[in-house]
Amino acid sequence: MRKRHLEILLSGLENLEEPDVALEQYSTPPGIAAEILYIAYTLGDIVGKNVIDLGCGCGIFAIGAAILGAKKSAGIDADPRAVEKAMENAAKLGVEPEFFCSDVEDVTGSYDTVLQNPPFGCQSKHADLPFVKKAAEIGKVIYSLHRAETERFIEQEFLRRNCRITHKEKYAFPIKRTYKFHRKNELKFEVVMLRAERLK
Repeated sequence: MRKRHLEILLSGLENLEEPDVALEQYSTPPGIAAEILYIAYTLGDIVGKNVIDLGCGCGIFAIGAAILGAKKSAGIDADPRAVEKAMENAAKLGVEPEFFCSDVEDVTGSYDTVLQNPPFGCQSKHADLPFVKKAAEIGKVIYSLHRAETERFIEQEFLRRNCRITHKEKYAFPIKRTYKFHRKNELKFEVVMLRAERLK
């Protein structure tokens, strides 16, 4: 499947109508999600692999991984509304990832690949750290999105957890007017995707 076709499919997914600002529920743009998924696909981290999307929101990474041929695909989110929406989105595209309602700290198991767009920490400083910690604990390979200004700090957190950074990609992450305190119709943040491998 071509990346553009994947992006078109992901563009049809529905988002939460009333996202929770405390959870920093900003949907991953389909173009960025498709590019990250395609990078993972070309590097052999999707097909035939056990994949999990931590803080899955409406399921874009878990669903994309299932479309691209993951052996098993799962998503977890602390918001039951997001989990329900993710299930609806998956059914719409005819794929069957497993979705669970859970705090990230409670996730167990072992996965070949972790995909995640954790909270950026705008509302609660270092809100992404539990996701970094859990990803390094359960995943062999990790794709993780963060604000670009925190790149060095997050990289050090992965290194502290016996992971090495193999790839970095930067994106302009658009956030549409979502909450009452947003004054512009769209804001753009510079974000960085870090690919980390857990060392044996």
